[in-house]
Amino acid sequence: MDEFLSEKEQIQYIRDWWRDNRMYIFIFGFVVIGSVAGTNTWKASVLNEQIAASSLYESLAVEISENNLESGELIAEEIYSEYSESIYADQARLAMAYFYMSQSRDEDAADELRGLIESSENNEMILIANMRLAKILLYQSKYQEVLDLLEGNLGHAFETKYSELIGDAYLGLEDYENAEFAYMNALKDTGSPQVIDAALLQMKINDLPQQNTVNTETQDESLGAES
Repeated sequence: MDEFLSEKEQIQYIRDWWRDNRMYIFIFGFVVIGSVAGTNTWKASVLNEQIAASSLYESLAVEISENNLESGELIAEEIYSEYSESIYADQARLAMAYFYMSQSRDEDAADELRGLIESSENNEMILIANMRLAKILLYQSKYQEVLDLLEGNLGHAFETKYSELIGDAYLGLEDYENAEFAYMNALKDTGSPQVIDAALLQMKINDLPQQNTVNTETQDESLGAES
């Protein structure tokens, strides 16, 4: 505004400017207010969902601690359906897998872990679920399924534990050479954040049948058959 305008001219200038621009100002104000209100509403909604999911998960933990399977299943299903994208859905599946194993329902436990692996976007949760599922598959003597699940899955904090489980699977398949190789891989990386029992691993290696002994026995059986 021209500083040399008279006071009366300045007042008239302001009035004219306001008349010409007030609609734009009102629109801008409504947009800003609406944006702020919308953001706050969204944040409040997300927070409320997290609180509700957390409350349900706490209820699930109580039911599990009190060994109430039916009530626990109902709460878990509610978490899966209503809060599937929250971390509590993943946590609930891990909890229910543990609960089912305590009830000797290993296939139900495996299904919970498969559900987590398929639905979760949290890579660490998927790694944990893979590891726990592998343990169940070993319990079920499904050794090849363990290898299909874990082999080639490298470069993460659970790699040493994966190697041990792979060794256990090869041991179950009586492939002692690959079992030893997997166990040795696990021992090589004992500095990993995933803690393993190095002494137990060494015992597993020491208890493996010696390849020479196995080969000798096989040759003796062949000679006996020929004679």
